[in-house]
Amino acid sequence: MCPDSMRAVVYLGPEKIELRQVPVPQPEDGELLVRVRAATTCGTDVKIYRRGHPKFPPPFVFGHEFGGDVVATGAGAQGFRPGMRVTANVFAECGHCYFCQHGQGNLCENLVYNFGAFAEYMIVPESIVRRTAFEIPEHVSYAQAAVVEPLVTVVGGQRLIAVQPGETVAIFGAGGSVGLMHQQLALLAGAKRVIAVGHSPLRLQAASGLGADVVINSRQTEPVKTIRDLTDGRGADVVIECAGSLSAWEDAVSAVRRGGRVLWFGGLPAGTKVTLDAVQIHYGAITLYNSHGGTVKDAREAFRLITSGEMNVQALLSGELPLGGLETALKSMIAGDVIKMVINPELPG
Repeated sequence: MCPDSMRAVVYLGPEKIELRQVPVPQPEDGELLVRVRAATTCGTDVKIYRRGHPKFPPPFVFGHEFGGDVVATGAGAQGFRPGMRVTANVFAECGHCYFCQHGQGNLCENLVYNFGAFAEYMIVPESIVRRTAFEIPEHVSYAQAAVVEPLVTVVGGQRLIAVQPGETVAIFGAGGSVGLMHQQLALLAGAKRVIAVGHSPLRLQAASGLGADVVINSRQTEPVKTIRDLTDGRGADVVIECAGSLSAWEDAVSAVRRGGRVLWFGGLPAGTKVTLDAVQIHYGAITLYNSHGGTVKDAREAFRLITSGEMNVQALLSGELPLGGLETALKSMIAGDVIKMVINPELPG
């Protein structure tokens, strides 16, 4: 029996969140009501905590990486039943608009977002139920399955950058969760060498443990010069920026070789201006990519990578806290003391 109210963390404004008692949402046609068993934190949650979300004015329940149990289904929901263990992407493409018809479902004009994971219960919208919701197999934990959402975005970015066997890949912001996933996929694609750049000793240690050949603490060593020194002055074949800072965006271009590829993955605040050397870009034949979200195909590949064990997501999970500990988790991420935290609504506090 589902209660009438639940605990949920509500975003109220920059660096202001509150654990509140709110009504339990009810599933409409095609939707799922899920009891959240684990919700993982990510860089997007940190950005929302610090400055809000451009598409969602406060107050709202945030969090979008989850694993849980289906409690109820709306009329017409196909393939899911109460008691089923599930996870889902944060959105799904409509399949019909201009962008979907051109294979760019991540830019779909009709995206429906799936926020509300930092709560005891949440709704999975109908379009997501149809396209990017998944049953979690027994050998995968709720928390591991929750990582499917950020991995979708990484799979989408890797599809663009197309790491080739034998290439050297440098990753700025390497010790964060998306950087560590990019690293793993680059190695799976056959990268000969991964150079990990960051500033958190704990996160750089994680990068090393997951196969980075070289780790560079950017607070102790100038990364661009070091990357060029490690590549006979050329620069890396591929540079992936995951730090979400202006300096990292610009350093990524400075660290790539002529004819190389740069993926700007970490988003910057609206209005940010990036300074580039047009001669370097043009005569160096440097290709610049941007990546946001992922398609339904990317979501299915991300789920496969987790369930097959090819992607080590457990290494990204630094600990577990109750709903009331979410602010502590986010501040720990900001400080670089953790990679991702698991928020467990069943824990007291």
